[in-house]
Amino acid sequence: MYHTEKIGVFISHIMGYYQKNVCQGIIDTAQEYGYCTDIFTTLDGEDLGDYSIGEESILHLPDYREYDGIIFASDTYPSEELKTQIRDSLRKDCSCPVIEIASANYSFPTVVLENNRMTAELVTHLAKVHHCKRICYLGCASQRFFSDSREQYYRSAMKEAGLAVGEHDVCVCTIEEAAVEEAFTHFTADGTHPDAIVCYNDDMALMLMQTAFDSGYRIPEDIAVTGCDHTAAGQNAIPALTTVTFPVYELGVRAVELLTRTLRGDSIPPVTCVSAAAVYAGSCGCQEKTGRDVVAFQQSLTRRIASLESAILESIRMSAAASHITELEEGMDLIEHYIQGIEHCFEFYLCLYAGWDSVSSSIRRLTAQDAAPETTSGETLLALAVRDGKRLPTCSFTRRLPHTLLPEHICRQSAASYIYTPLFFEDKEFGYIAFSYKDNQVEYHFQLVHWFSNINRMLHGICEAKCNHLMLHHLETIYTRDMLTGLYNRHGYQQHLDALIAHAVSCGEDITCFLFDLDGLKQINDTYGHAEGDFALQVIGQALSHVTRENDICAHFSGDEFYLVTSGCTKKDADDLLAHVNKYLTNYNRLSSKEYTISVSSGCASAPALPGFGSQDIDALFTQADRQMYQRKHAKKNP
Repeated sequence: MYHTEKIGVFISHIMGYYQKNVCQGIIDTAQEYGYCTDIFTTLDGEDLGDYSIGEESILHLPDYREYDGIIFASDTYPSEELKTQIRDSLRKDCSCPVIEIASANYSFPTVVLENNRMTAELVTHLAKVHHCKRICYLGCASQRFFSDSREQYYRSAMKEAGLAVGEHDVCVCTIEEAAVEEAFTHFTADGTHPDAIVCYNDDMALMLMQTAFDSGYRIPEDIAVTGCDHTAAGQNAIPALTTVTFPVYELGVRAVELLTRTLRGDSIPPVTCVSAAAVYAGSCGCQEKTGRDVVAFQQSLTRRIASLESAILESIRMSAAASHITELEEGMDLIEHYIQGIEHCFEFYLCLYAGWDSVSSSIRRLTAQDAAPETTSGETLLALAVRDGKRLPTCSFTRRLPHTLLPEHICRQSAASYIYTPLFFEDKEFGYIAFSYKDNQVEYHFQLVHWFSNINRMLHGICEAKCNHLMLHHLETIYTRDMLTGLYNRHGYQQHLDALIAHAVSCGEDITCFLFDLDGLKQINDTYGHAEGDFALQVIGQALSHVTRENDICAHFSGDEFYLVTSGCTKKDADDLLAHVNKYLTNYNRLSSKEYTISVSSGCASAPALPGFGSQDIDALFTQADRQMYQRKHAKKNP
């Protein structure tokens, strides 16, 4: 079924737990309302050096006219620069409704996850239910906005409970074991230990629990500990972690619901909250929930570690294989092979912009290439298409509504929600990848970051190989060609001579050597200048180029002499060749406005290429041709 109703999503780091679940909530709810979803994702904020310059090319992918609404998960963008660029683009170019998923500094009607105030509920629970007196707070230095908010709720709840916050009761650190150990030392600096510690998230809580265990404390008998985010690791710890739910799937659901209400013309509030809830477990002293299967969780971790190790090795193999790719088709074959490693990937399309491998204007000028070919606006090459494990034909298509990013014949057959990621290397944009998962269940894993990085480097390598080929050809031309006439110079002559001799010997052919001498070069130089003499030599070069065959060797070393070596040439062929050269020059002189006539004197000699035939025999033939050439030149002067 072909859908024309679509929702576009901007989100970064889709491999994260938060992002994947938000996207799944969007996709599932959008399907219920009859919409497909296009997800535009980047790795914004990762420290990848100059490689990351091209992240902003994500802005060039969507045509907002194609979408009924946009969802912007702005909190997933660590870098303010790209976040601002997307926001500005939506304000300027997008006429459809926009719903933002954010916690602060939002610009559109927004869905907010409220799990900060639950810190107060945890403090109240610890004070009233477990009668804790000294309750500490462990904040996160890399998430200060959220951490500071939770600290304020902590302080308010402590005040309401009539409990004081002491000098050593609050500490903010990074999410690292050593930093958490230092924080625990801070909490126990006065020689006593807290009754409870409320931690910014589950990861910090688990690190703190381990530090407490190592220091001889019991959880929760000596110190109660709480987290936030409700991770699987926390729920399968011993004791299980008291925490706060992380209803990010509901964020996606609510964002689509608000979008559809807007499309119906209903008014919506500027901010809609999705609230978290406390989950009480053994780490605060509450009764453990039954039904936990710690062994199954440990086995799942073991499988995950094994999968990551396998993915790393596979990425290394892919990178090594891709480093040798110089042709696009070869590269697409390689990618098709590795697509099998993307779990539950149902469709995969690699699209390249027209001129994606174009060389710079400076390289074109240096290598005497034609100007870059003109391309149709929006023209795109579907370089690789795989659906359900089967490779589809490639094609070119023009991006026009209502199916701008994929060809119409693909869109018509699909109800998939696609994930789009740009292809680039530094500031060079190649195109994009579109892929979908079976049953639209998002399973984007972190190893795909390496996977797509390999593809980008491979495409960059293909572009570099093209430039290198042009430069190498240019250098070979400089080394082997006479710059004045375009014929071989002495290096080119010597480089190809052995192959010509070997071919003639193997075929039992004759080798014929021609020698041409420009008549009156000195007089042309003296009378009209050396530029005219060079021009006359170029005309001779053009005349000889018209009569030489692909494997012939035609050379100009210096001065006024030209050399031509050919094989399989009969006496009639030799006479015809000389006649054609003279006819070319006669026609040229008839049409030329020059004050001088361009002509040559020539000679030739032939010998069978018997075994043992070599360059010394070529020299002997040119000696004979030279004698014949001078006889003819003398005859011209003395008719």
